[in-house]
Amino acid sequence: CGASIELRGREGKFREYSPGSFWLEEGYAFAETPVGELRAGKVASVVGPSDDISFGGDLFSRNGVNRNPDWGVLVKGSRRFGWDSLDWAARWAGRNDRIAWEEEGKGVESDLDAWLHDGFSGRVSYLVNGGLWTLRPALSGGTARIVPEDGRPEYRRSDGALGLTAALGPISLELSGLARSVADPRPGESRPLAERDGRAFLAALRAEFPTVVYRYTYSEWRYTGADSEERIHQPAVSWVGRKGIEAIVEFEARRIRTGETVRSIGAFRLGLVLRLPFGTAAAAGGGGKG
Repeated sequence: CGASIELRGREGKFREYSPGSFWLEEGYAFAETPVGELRAGKVASVVGPSDDISFGGDLFSRNGVNRNPDWGVLVKGSRRFGWDSLDWAARWAGRNDRIAWEEEGKGVESDLDAWLHDGFSGRVSYLVNGGLWTLRPALSGGTARIVPEDGRPEYRRSDGALGLTAALGPISLELSGLARSVADPRPGESRPLAERDGRAFLAALRAEFPTVVYRYTYSEWRYTGADSEERIHQPAVSWVGRKGIEAIVEFEARRIRTGETVRSIGAFRLGLVLRLPFGTAAAAGGGGKG
């Protein structure tokens, strides 16, 4: 048994309606059970790629798929088969808390007139361990009710994702694809962009050395229900000078198409991550557009 907590902060408020500049990213109590580790509190998402290799967040994060812990219960476990292993996780989220990496106005997290209820999701993966190389295919999915409080009808949002991670020594490659479906009781109803049918893809390449990590992430999201799409290229370098301290420099090249209109945005981001000895983590960062 035990507990884990992760606090985050930034310059200015997390969102305009947030009470301050610091927030609880993730925090839960945990205990071992016959089916795996049981966590209760604010627990992480289990759908799609984990997005632990980009500082600014890829399009999966910015559309609310991951980096989106909510209040609920999660159980995760693993079973070994020689050098290989089968891993699984399942989560129930009773209600969202509007604290996620999701961009403002993209989905239910920043929709002040709607809430996510009864989100059920699961993930299963199998690790093939060849010693110097590993291969991990993964399957995940989830569904949740979106309940507006301003007269709009309730609807259901469902995701399904496939992933594959391959590693050879210090180099790894991750590929992920996702399909989002929204059961719309009123076709044509106005909804946030990420709360519509969509398709997404991600590719991430990482080279990890004792004190430096080089990485490149590409993600795209096609909002098939809104005639819109966007893509992001994110090369980055992380330096780990001492245990628990990590400095990150990341560049982002983003392209957004809405109908016939196309916008391109470039930005550098500088980040600092501090991991305290007793398991608490705090992160701060800033960036500038060019």
